[in-house]
Amino acid sequence: MVRPDDPLTWLQDIRESSLYASQLNIVVCEEASLGMSYSIRAGVDAALSSLPLPDAVVIGLGDQPFVTAAMVRRLLVVMEENPVLDFAASSMRGVVMPPAVIRYTMYKALRGLKGDMGARKLFASPDYTGEIIEFGEEAAELLLDVDDEDSLGQAVRRYRQIRGRR
Repeated sequence: MVRPDDPLTWLQDIRESSLYASQLNIVVCEEASLGMSYSIRAGVDAALSSLPLPDAVVIGLGDQPFVTAAMVRRLLVVMEENPVLDFAASSMRGVVMPPAVIRYTMYKALRGLKGDMGARKLFASPDYTGEIIEFGEEAAELLLDVDDEDSLGQAVRRYRQIRGRR
């Protein structure tokens, strides 16, 4: 899901890749400025319009640039090993956050979110069963959500560390 004014330069390599381009589905959310619930709804609607219908969706944030495939796989394994779960979500220092894997049993609730509300409220609901995966301190920088100048500075430092290792 992207905003209507997103030039998609950050996706250029993937869009041009013969390996990934056929798997890429860019969904534009015209109402993204109205809050996170609109972005979630656009993503769920896009998933529901695909065939076969997905058993689950992964919600991730574009402003969490260091989340790894291994972190998402850990959530997927939890869901696979516990078919009665409605969701598996990440947590850092007790704060529930994306990425999260959400089973089809919650699609209607996701579509019913309002305003700038994410799925966190649903995870606390007694209507759903889930598992919160607490990532340790070593993952703190990986789950960094770049929402302000301070977190942007942290992200730049982290990126420079990564580039320095190569």
